[in-house]
Amino acid sequence: MFFIQLFTVLYVLTAVRASALLGSSTAVVPSPNLVPVAPLGNVAAVQITTGDTRVYFQDSTGGIVQGRVTEPFLSGGTYTGSAPLIPASEVLPYTPIAAITANTATYTGIRIYFLSRENVLSEYIWTPTAGYSGGPNCTACLTTQGIVVQNGSEVLYAMANTAFNQFRVGFVSAGQPTTISEAENLGGGWGVAAYA
Repeated sequence: MFFIQLFTVLYVLTAVRASALLGSSTAVVPSPNLVPVAPLGNVAAVQITTGDTRVYFQDSTGGIVQGRVTEPFLSGGTYTGSAPLIPASEVLPYTPIAAITANTATYTGIRIYFLSRENVLSEYIWTPTAGYSGGPNCTACLTTQGIVVQNGSEVLYAMANTAFNQFRVGFVSAGQPTTISEAENLGGGWGVAAYA
């Protein structure tokens, strides 16, 4: 009993000390112009060089919506609202979401990654010339590779090497559930490799 009390006292002292080390924090003050946004789970965002930002999240309909922020909030940015992007019929409830963007000489666009209802790694692509394309019939999208993700996995990340127009998407494969796999497009199409 003495040890339990001692550990409780040490825990409380450690928590008090840790909170003191954080110093003064800036509280978020509610704005009179507050726009409610209620994502079901994961949120991903991308920002271009002007500060214009896109925010992707699953809403109560089960679909993924795109929100727009004009620039960083501390710079006077505003949330201008959201619009449906990916229909609920293509999205796993509470899917993880990842997104990348670039505006370079070799690649200009946005790519959004998520899981389908069948746990298939899926992608929507935006380019300035074509707008958004995606869904099961998008031949340029990762979706057509039919990569199945481990059921219940929340691992999903994406990155780009825009100097070479290359993309990597990390996930846990149903075929290799004890490690992370990556779908990689190194310029010649998609391939998959697991962490060795």
